[in-house]
Amino acid sequence: MMAGDTQVQVRDPMLNAGAPLPTQVRFGPFEVDLRANQLRKHGIRIKLQEKPFQFLALLLERPGEVVTREQLRDQLWPSDTFVDFEGSLNTAANRLRQTLGDSAEFPRFIETIPRKGYRFIYPVAPVNSTAVSAEALHRAGSTGQAESKVGGPTRLWRKFAIPALALSLVALLIVVAVALRFTVRGWKTVSKEPGKIMLAVLPFENLSGDPQQEYFSDGLTDEMITQLGRLQPARLGVIARTSAMQFKGRRQNLAHVAGELGVDYLLEGTVRRSNGRVRISAQLVQARDQTQLWAETYERETSDVLAIQREVGDRIARSLALELLPAGETARARGSSSNAAAYDAYLRGRYVWNRRTEEGLRRSVEYFEQAIRLDPDYAAAYAGLADSYIVLAAWFYMRPNEAYPKAEAAAVKALEINESLPEAHSSLGVIAWEYRRDRARADKEFQLALQLNPGYATAHQWYAEFLSADGRHEEALAEIHRARELDPLSLIINSVVGYIYYYARRYDEAIVACRKTLELDPDFGPAHLYLSWIYIQKGMRDESAAERRKAMARSSLDNQNEAGYQAAFKAGGITGARRWLVAERIKQSKREYVPPYWIAVLYAGLAEPDKAFEWLEKAYQQNDPSLTHIKVDPKLDPIRSDPRFASLVKSMGLAP
Repeated sequence: MMAGDTQVQVRDPMLNAGAPLPTQVRFGPFEVDLRANQLRKHGIRIKLQEKPFQFLALLLERPGEVVTREQLRDQLWPSDTFVDFEGSLNTAANRLRQTLGDSAEFPRFIETIPRKGYRFIYPVAPVNSTAVSAEALHRAGSTGQAESKVGGPTRLWRKFAIPALALSLVALLIVVAVALRFTVRGWKTVSKEPGKIMLAVLPFENLSGDPQQEYFSDGLTDEMITQLGRLQPARLGVIARTSAMQFKGRRQNLAHVAGELGVDYLLEGTVRRSNGRVRISAQLVQARDQTQLWAETYERETSDVLAIQREVGDRIARSLALELLPAGETARARGSSSNAAAYDAYLRGRYVWNRRTEEGLRRSVEYFEQAIRLDPDYAAAYAGLADSYIVLAAWFYMRPNEAYPKAEAAAVKALEINESLPEAHSSLGVIAWEYRRDRARADKEFQLALQLNPGYATAHQWYAEFLSADGRHEEALAEIHRARELDPLSLIINSVVGYIYYYARRYDEAIVACRKTLELDPDFGPAHLYLSWIYIQKGMRDESAAERRKAMARSSLDNQNEAGYQAAFKAGGITGARRWLVAERIKQSKREYVPPYWIAVLYAGLAEPDKAFEWLEKAYQQNDPSLTHIKVDPKLDPIRSDPRFASLVKSMGLAP
């Protein structure tokens, strides 16, 4: 089971701190043109005011280092400028974070150093060759005419000359390709079901002026997506949270957004929460002509938030008209809570869980447990707790034999409270498959989850992976394409399309799928890792090694020493690289948990079957979830004819 979308924070930025910046730099999905004072996301320009932009430029000049409040004041508000410095600085920081979709509490890009300043914590890469300093940019003012003469080659350019040129060409091709795809709506390869309406809930905008409340507006978006997705799922499909949240902080034409997501209707809104009250404004827009079909504002005590959500959901359903959504029984209410404090903790838990970092996952456990203490009958909080432990195990942040029993206990408790909670059934499907090795139970739980909520993209994804591991490749592809239709911009779902093609041994299609994922985000580590597997099967060893190094540089799941791997590959080819990886992982396993399956497949590739089976047996004893793919994994082909292999497959209850 692959975990959801993740971005791993790396505190070793590609740019040298203090060196002049290239004219254009990239971090995550963003590009910054320092000469033109422009910020873009996925190639689309985003409006950012002068002071927040200069603030960003100063941070980018020294990635990974603390930029003090005094340095910011001297650069942005010199001594002859009479302003409320503290208020102006906080306003600039808040506006910048809102534009980037960042938060002070759970920073992805900008970390606040209390009483000192700020630090840019995401990797920064050059896009072109011309260098410019943030100080020069500031001196140019709002005209954006930064100094063009930088006094000869810089340390940064000398280091990144060839990579920067190559990266700029690749970035240009990606931007053009993505623009063409989205212009003709070519990214979505799976058309929606005939007669089915598609709706996207855009991220509710936080108007509270407090970045600490971002979790609340994001949580409201998530809750609205879930409620609307369960009204009449056979007639109304709702785009999943992962894709919808790509548009957080992006101001652009609604018709363009609808085209990217392939939807008929858009719901957008704002949230203002203060002094114990919440004000929610929402409007429903028809995509084809941007006609406003319905708009409403609600103001209630904070304790009434759940009632407000149900009321808004009902009004939207009626606005879609009875002929589009005929009257009938809607899905049962979610296992929610009437306890405002418990609901608040639940939203915080889902917020950090969706970040998919180790820290975020562990904090989500704390928040869900807090919600349960406040409301012991809160079914959704138990389901959230189960999901936290499942992903901790799937990403190997916890030993499987420790994490899965806790996940199972939480999911069972959720269903004792509300037997119709699809999230809990989906969680039990993963547990039955990866931990209990009960395929029949897993299949039943996945199908029940999808029957209860056909619009639950994660359940489609996890079921697709289960079907793939069982060798039911066509069924798996149908499920993963359905997941992508519901969540078209999800990086993990798009990369799992390639992952499933790989296990089906349709390698060319797998390459296309992984490359499409990298068009969305060139830094997504799992797509690079899957490409490294695919290229090995096609005999493209140099390409495989290159993708493996990229995966190492971007992912905490495979965080071996990139330079060491590269040196081993140069010295001994793919065999030398595998021997180096085996040695490194065995050493690592003495300090922390390393999936035994990882070591087993390396020994299989080295034609050392005895050691491969030794580590496969360890994987079996430790309930390593990777072992669930033993039946279809091409990496085990060198030992598949060994009688011990058939015996192991049989012991796992798998058909030959």
